[in-house]
Amino acid sequence: MLEQILRHFPPHVHPLTLVSDPDNVLADETVLAHLAERGFTVISEPDPVCLRGDIAQFGAFTTQRPLIIITPHPLNQLPYDLWQQGHPVTLALHTFFPTLAYPVIQTLTPNQRWRLSQLPLPAHLLGRQGSIDFILRHLFGVVWEGLATPAGLIAWLNQYHQGETMPALLAKQWLAKVQLLNPTYPEWPLAEWLHNRATFQAFVTQEWQQYVATSTEKGMGETKPTYQLPFADDAQLQDTLPQLVRSGAIQPVTLTDATPLPAWAQSGVRTSAADFARQRVAVLLATVAEQAAALTGARWAEWQATATTWAELTAWRYDPQRYLTEKQRAAYAQWQAQLDADFTAWLQQRYAPLAGQRLPQPHHLFHVPHWMAYQRRRQDLPGRVALLVLDGMSLAAWSIIARDWRKRNPTWQMAEMLVLAQIPSLTAVSRQALVSGERPYNFAHTLTHNRQEKQQWVTSWTRENIPATACAYAHLQLREEQPLPDALSSTRIQALCLINNSIDSMVHGASQGLTSVHAALHTWLNGEEGKRLEQVLAALLAQEYTVYLTSDHGHTEASGMGQPSEGVTVQTRSKRARIYTDPNAALAVQADFPQTTLWTSQRVLPEETWVLLAGVGENGRRLAFAPQGERVVTHGGLTLDEMVVPLVRLTNL
Repeated sequence: MLEQILRHFPPHVHPLTLVSDPDNVLADETVLAHLAERGFTVISEPDPVCLRGDIAQFGAFTTQRPLIIITPHPLNQLPYDLWQQGHPVTLALHTFFPTLAYPVIQTLTPNQRWRLSQLPLPAHLLGRQGSIDFILRHLFGVVWEGLATPAGLIAWLNQYHQGETMPALLAKQWLAKVQLLNPTYPEWPLAEWLHNRATFQAFVTQEWQQYVATSTEKGMGETKPTYQLPFADDAQLQDTLPQLVRSGAIQPVTLTDATPLPAWAQSGVRTSAADFARQRVAVLLATVAEQAAALTGARWAEWQATATTWAELTAWRYDPQRYLTEKQRAAYAQWQAQLDADFTAWLQQRYAPLAGQRLPQPHHLFHVPHWMAYQRRRQDLPGRVALLVLDGMSLAAWSIIARDWRKRNPTWQMAEMLVLAQIPSLTAVSRQALVSGERPYNFAHTLTHNRQEKQQWVTSWTRENIPATACAYAHLQLREEQPLPDALSSTRIQALCLINNSIDSMVHGASQGLTSVHAALHTWLNGEEGKRLEQVLAALLAQEYTVYLTSDHGHTEASGMGQPSEGVTVQTRSKRARIYTDPNAALAVQADFPQTTLWTSQRVLPEETWVLLAGVGENGRRLAFAPQGERVVTHGGLTLDEMVVPLVRLTNL
C-alpha cells in the first residue's frame, strides 16, 4: 500500500500536488512521514478561507519546496487558480484492497487499514459478509469456536480491550454471532462489555471477588453468592487468570490468609499492599521490556501502549509509600533513559507529519477542538460540549485520578485515548494550541502567554456556527470560598471551556520531588477540591454536556544542570525548555549545555523559532535548567511523561 501511494508523489517533480482523498488514505502516519522525508508539506484544511491563509503563510511552492493540498471533494471544487496549476491525484481506497468490500474497509481507522495492508489479501473477491468475517479474524483475532466458552470469551475481550476499538459495523456483526454461541450469552450485557473496557473489567473483578469470598467462606451467609464465571470448575478460565491480572482487568483481592485458595488462584489475591505493589511493578517492568523491543520503526499505536504501561509504572515508582525495591528502582531508571532516547528520536521523525491530519482521530493537542466538533456533527452525542483542562496533569496522574473516579462514579463512562502535547510542552504554547485549535505556527504573536485564550476559544466555535454568546471560557476555582463560574449554570452555553490549575500548582510547588506531588494529588482527590470537581462534572453531565477532559502537558522530576546567563536573548525561560528567536543565541547556549536538543519550526512552531530542550545526563537522570544538582518537578521537554497526555470523553452510562 505504501509503495502504491508514494508512486503518486515523486520527490522534487511537482511544486503543487492536489489530492482528492475522500477516504483519508493520506491520514496514515507512515505515509505522512515518508512524504515529509521527500520534502513535501501537507495541508488539509476544509475551510476555504483558512486554506488561503495556510497557503499564503507557506509562501512560494517549488520543486525543492513542494506542497500537497488534500481535499475530500473532487478537485474541481478547489479554487480555480490552484486547480489550474496543481498536479492532480485521486486516491481511492478500494484500489488498495480490491478483493474486500469497499463499504467495510471505509469504516476502519487509518491504523487498522495499515495493519490490514500488511496481511495477504483474499485471492477472490469477498462480499460484505465475507469481508467482515475476514477482518474480524485477521485484525481482531476472532475465532468463533474459541468464543463459545466463557473462558474463551473473557480471554478474547481482555485482549481486545488492549487495542483499538472495532468499527460499529463489525461490532454489530460480532454481537449477533456471539449471542448464538452459548445459551447463557443472551443474558449477558455483551454490548456493554465490548464497548466499554471499564464495564467489562468491573464485571470480571466482581465475579472474581465473589469466587474468593465463597472459597474463603467470607461470603457464606444465608444466601450463597451466585456468579456467572465458573472459576472453581473451569480449568481454561483458571489458566486465563494471570493474564486478567496482568492487564488490570482483575484487581487482586486482599486477604490476610490465602492458604484456603488453590495454587492457581494465588495470582489473584494479595496478602499485603507492599507485596502486591512489588509484584505489579515486576509485571510492568517485564511489559515495558517487551514493548521496548518492538519500538524500532514503531507507529503511534505502539507508543501509546508503551506510554500507558509507563504511566502506571511511574505512578508506582513515585507512590508516597515507596514500595519499590532498590533493584526495581534501578531497572526503572534504566528504562527511563532508554525510552527518553527512543521517544525523542521518534518525535523527530513523526511529530511534524502527525500534525498534518487532525481527523478522523486527533494526534496533537491542537486537533482536539476539531475532533470535538467532528464528534458533535456526527450527532451521536449531545449538542453541548465542555472541555475541562487539568493543567499539568501527566498520564501517570490521570491513572490515579481515573481509578478513584471509577470507584466513586460507576455510571460515568470514560472513553480514553492519548494525544501529543505541543513542543515545547509549556502552558503558553501547549494550552493555547489546545484551546484555539491552532498549531503554534499560527499564533506567533501570543506564543509566550495565554491572555488570548478566551477569544481563541470563541473563535474556534463560531466557525462551527455556534454564536459567540453561546461560547464560554472560565478558570475553575475549586476552593469552597471561591464561586463557580456563572457559565456552569447557564442554559445558553453550547461550548464551554474550563481551566483548572490545581495539579500544575502542585507541580511547581513541589520541594521534595515527584513523590511529594503524588502525595499531594492523593490528598487533593479525596479532599474538598477533588470532591467539588466531581460535583462539577456530575452537574455538566446532568445538563447533557458531553465532557472532554485533557491536559496541556505532563510533568517530570529532573536534576539541575546549571542555568545559562543570557539576558534578553531568550524569549521564554523554563526549567526544561527555552525559546529563542535568534538561532545563534540558542546554539551558543547549546555549546555550554551539550545534553540539550535544538528543536526547529517544522511548520508546527512559528518560523524563526528555536527551542532548546533539556535532555538526559550521563547518569541517565533527566536534566533541567536549574542550579546544579537541585531536584525539581517541571515540564517542557520531550519525554513520555511530559508529552503524552490523556484525552477522555466523559458521558453517563
